[in-house]
Amino acid sequence: MTETGYAFGRLLGSGCSAVARLAAALLVLLPAFASFADGPRQPLPIAEVVRLSESAPPERVIQRIAASGTTYALRGSDFANLKAAGVPDPVLDYLQQSFVDHVDLLTRYWVLGANLGGCDFCYPQPVDLSVMQSGYGNVSAVSPLRFVLSRPAGTPEWVPYPPSELAGLPLSVNQIVESSRSGLPQAELVDRIHHSHLTHVIGIGGTTALRTHPLAGLGGAELAGLAGQGVPASALDALQAQFLAQFIETERLRYQNWGKGSKK
Repeated sequence: MTETGYAFGRLLGSGCSAVARLAAALLVLLPAFASFADGPRQPLPIAEVVRLSESAPPERVIQRIAASGTTYALRGSDFANLKAAGVPDPVLDYLQQSFVDHVDLLTRYWVLGANLGGCDFCYPQPVDLSVMQSGYGNVSAVSPLRFVLSRPAGTPEWVPYPPSELAGLPLSVNQIVESSRSGLPQAELVDRIHHSHLTHVIGIGGTTALRTHPLAGLGGAELAGLAGQGVPASALDALQAQFLAQFIETERLRYQNWGKGSKK
């Protein structure tokens, strides 16, 4: 989302008149309308990200992904699989950060009553790395256009929002690694993650300051590295899911407090 989009997002939530809100919404959508002059924009397939990583430097791969405007709804274990396929750490971190940015945008729109319209390519694209496919036309996933009040549109179904235990026992990434190494059964570890409050991964850039992008406290390269430390795929998936659920809830509260003044 551009700076213009963020600025008008603030306008939409500032209590302005209905006419002003409509004008703001139209201005935000003008670039999208213009993009249809040459046909609908197509998301970049995840297989292309892997292919580019075989020969292009990380910055070129990131530029290509950014130019396509594509984000991917990646599970925790997907980062380990992408790393095994040759995707370098800087690209993994970009994929996670862009996903978090997009979830932040979707959460803000959900709170303020805006939306991204009727285009499924405007949402994080589902991924199935077992067949190296991505996109709603290629991967079985619930349409992001389905009307749901209980969560931001486009939130993957595997994200347990609202989190069941936002105030549960604190759990750090290091503790997850230690539990894996100690031989804790996978099912017990996954259950512990889903019923915990993850520490040091949410709000690491502050939760009260207005900022263009939130910081992803759980990076893509970090998730991939956890696999090498013995954390099983099911636990990585649970970690990513719980992280996103807590992130959405934190951002929901932040956007609800817009205009009410910060409490220090």
